[in-house]
Amino acid sequence: MSKLLLAGCLLFMTFVSGLAVRADEGTLPLSLDQVLQSVRTRNPDIAAAERRWEIQREQVRPAGLWENPRFTYIDERFPMGVAGVSAEPIRHYRIEQSIPFPGKLSEESRMKRHEALIAQSNARAKTLEVLSEARIRFYQLFLTDQKIALASQAVELLKSALKAAQARVASNQSSLSDVFAVQAELAKARNDLYLQEQQRSLAALELNALMDRPSSHTLGTAQEPVLADIPITSTEAVALARLNDPSYLSAMHELDHAQAMQARRRLDFAPDFGLLYEYESAPPGPAGRMLGVSVSFPLWFERPLSNYRSAQTHVQEAEAQAESLRRDAIRRVEREFIETTARLQVARNYAGEIVPSALANVDIPRRQYAAGQGDFVRLIEAYRSWLSAHNEYQEALYAYAQHWSELERWIGVDLSRAKELSERRPPRAAPPEMTHEN
Repeated sequence: MSKLLLAGCLLFMTFVSGLAVRADEGTLPLSLDQVLQSVRTRNPDIAAAERRWEIQREQVRPAGLWENPRFTYIDERFPMGVAGVSAEPIRHYRIEQSIPFPGKLSEESRMKRHEALIAQSNARAKTLEVLSEARIRFYQLFLTDQKIALASQAVELLKSALKAAQARVASNQSSLSDVFAVQAELAKARNDLYLQEQQRSLAALELNALMDRPSSHTLGTAQEPVLADIPITSTEAVALARLNDPSYLSAMHELDHAQAMQARRRLDFAPDFGLLYEYESAPPGPAGRMLGVSVSFPLWFERPLSNYRSAQTHVQEAEAQAESLRRDAIRRVEREFIETTARLQVARNYAGEIVPSALANVDIPRRQYAAGQGDFVRLIEAYRSWLSAHNEYQEALYAYAQHWSELERWIGVDLSRAKELSERRPPRAAPPEMTHEN
């Protein structure tokens, strides 16, 4: 009995002394860079967004070109109107070219160019969104791996503790309540292990979907997030968002597009031109040639006037939307900056103070229980406190990584390169709408 009790205490000591939970040696580590590279090259949502951008880009140049000339060939029999005289064969060859009023096609091309820029910003936004989701799923995989390792060790510990409690009851050193308490804790630990295994399967399922891999594809253990300070200030983060945030840039391109549309609708009141060349052949008579110029202008101004008013309203809408997104860019970046800084400090507090203190709090009741003097309830409570502290530390670590990823998404660049980009290309002075006072 004493040997069994000693073995249980030694196992418990091994469990609580391991602050860093290691993955199984047979599982290959999963690199975040490899995951992100796979997502960039394989994710269908990113590919579709990039193809939409390419489609819009290919439409820019044709929008500024004249329409194709029209060639017409007519072979007719012109009746002579005299009895007994056959109809005269006449052939017509005609070429027509429509010429829009100067400025119409350039504004059409300008509109298409901004539509392509909007599609480019949308593609960039989709890429950042998917990559941010992949990072979050990656760190969720790490979180569940840590919790599975903790729950597995807790199950093994409680199995040994159950044997020790049963041995103490057999030797009249304890009551059956200790056995029942251990059995309840063991059942809870098994439930927690099962739930964490299912959470791990769900995280792997989502990550495989982002990488466009089969759901049965096996993923190794994920890397632990590195607790690092944000390399830039909040003001620098807002300035980078103004230069790189796709949603903000898309709103600015939409405003330019609306202004180009307004300029184009203004030209609807202007006339269009046409050039005509016709060659007429009527053998055996002489050939005829004709060169003509046409001018067409709208007689009814209701349609172009309505289109112009609609374009004016669209400009006002785009201005309001751009203003809203300018303010929203500040709110998102500053919120994620504060969240990331706060989660970083919480995780460091857990790693530096809370988890070691919880570990030290377990040592005294463990020694007393091993000597047959301590209270088993106190030992279980100390064990719960340490396990809860370790799980909360993992949650804080995951929350820090999640907000770090969201901050990268909203500023539009990796934080590892943010300081370099901020120093390389200092942003222009922020307009009044982008200042903190507003």
